[in-house]
This record gives sequence, C-alpha cells and structure tokens, in this order.
Amino acid sequence: MSDAYVIEVCGRTAGIVARDSDDHGFNFFSAARPFNVMEGQCFSDPMAAERVARMLAKNGGLPRNRQLARSRPESSPRRFG
Repeated sequence: MSDAYVIEVCGRTAGIVARDSDDHGFNFFSAARPFNVMEGQCFSDPMAAERVARMLAKNGGLPRNRQLARSRPESSPRRFG
C-alpha cells in the first residue's frame, strides 16, 4: 500500500492523505478551500477520507453521524473511517 494518495471529488482535487509516521492512519491535507475543514484529520484509510470529502462536497458540511468518527483524545486529531 502506498504512503500517499490524492483525493478527488467530482474531478476536483480535494486534498491528499499521507500515512502518519506511526502507521496509525492517514492524515488529510486540503488542496481546496471547501475541504479545509478536513485539514489535519486522521482517517483509517484513503477511502474513508474520500467518503467524507464526497459527503462534504454534496452536503456542504461534514457528516453529523458520529458513528463515522472514532473518539480520540482531544489533543489528537479526530479520526474518521
């Protein structure tokens, strides 16, 4: 599995995800203003980041269903997927 992936939504680059140094997931780095809210979030895999980016593009906001998110300590980035 690669260490970095480009996330595209509707032919537009939303950002990239890169495997974190501890191999606990993939951190998102925004490439466009509508996806800035995802900046720094940690995802279990690249597809999880793409799902959230698609929801964000479709609904104009992050999903409210907290079942998509895993709880992490407040000092750590949130983890989706």
